[in-house]
Amino acid sequence: MLGAALSLGAGIAFAIQPVLGQLALDGGAAIAPLLGWRYALAAAVLAALARRRLLVLPWKVAGTAFTLGVVLYAADSALFYAALDRTSAPLATILHYAYLLGVVGVAALVGRERLGARRATALVAVLAGVALVGGGAGSPDALGILLALASASVYAAYVLLSDRIMRGADPIAFAALLIAGTSSSFLLVGGVRGELTAIGAGIGAMSIGVGAVVGTVFAVTAFLAGIRLVGPGTASLLVTIEAPAGLVLASLALGERFTGAQLAGAALVVGAIVLLQVRVRLPRYRSAGATPRPAPRPAEPADALAA
Repeated sequence: MLGAALSLGAGIAFAIQPVLGQLALDGGAAIAPLLGWRYALAAAVLAALARRRLLVLPWKVAGTAFTLGVVLYAADSALFYAALDRTSAPLATILHYAYLLGVVGVAALVGRERLGARRATALVAVLAGVALVGGGAGSPDALGILLALASASVYAAYVLLSDRIMRGADPIAFAALLIAGTSSSFLLVGGVRGELTAIGAGIGAMSIGVGAVVGTVFAVTAFLAGIRLVGPGTASLLVTIEAPAGLVLASLALGERFTGAQLAGAALVVGAIVLLQVRVRLPRYRSAGATPRPAPRPAEPADALAA
């Protein structure tokens, strides 16, 4: 249950940042400094939390984590915020969930997780739910949609590679180096463009602070720990709680209204999450005289979630 709780918590934390980011962009912030300073602050906090665990992280894992941040995590964030600049926070978030198709599909193909009937049903429900949530979430923009889908493709690669690389590694130490690499990319770009102070005044500063602590330090480490405990497919499905959570936050902060379709979509996402967590065990009947089978060994928590 810990892996599921961490993945759900990460999803709720992830939902905060797009709303704050959109407010900061509307206030005049540039993407590179907004994300560069956010990730720099987050990397410092993560390094302080990891402390000695950073020193014992294998050099190969450490270098790969930093490189993942420089390349994939930075590319995902840049593409997502570029999409956010052209469309609404809920729609960009929903389109980003196209990454589920890649993560769940590849995890099943390589044998990391089984794609049983329950998981397949949950995947279909999540995709249908997020489509309904995003359908009424602002005016569609063709380039914004393409940017969000490109972000989803990059994020799928990041999740799958992280699952493979960080097995046995400490998630906080791994995340510290990942986020340090991401920060380096954005601060370099912001410095070249002379934009390092363009953070969007007060709302930008709040976006950086809250985004660093909640949307990055907690969300990224919780999600990486969730991946390690329950596998990339299950963790990715559980984190879709971000969709209904983001809808609520967008309504409160941006004044967006709920539609019936969006409420139905949110219900589908929540229902899929419940489906992943609840096992229905039907009683087994045996004919008279049959030899009873030994009771099965109770599954470990991670096995139960990944089944």
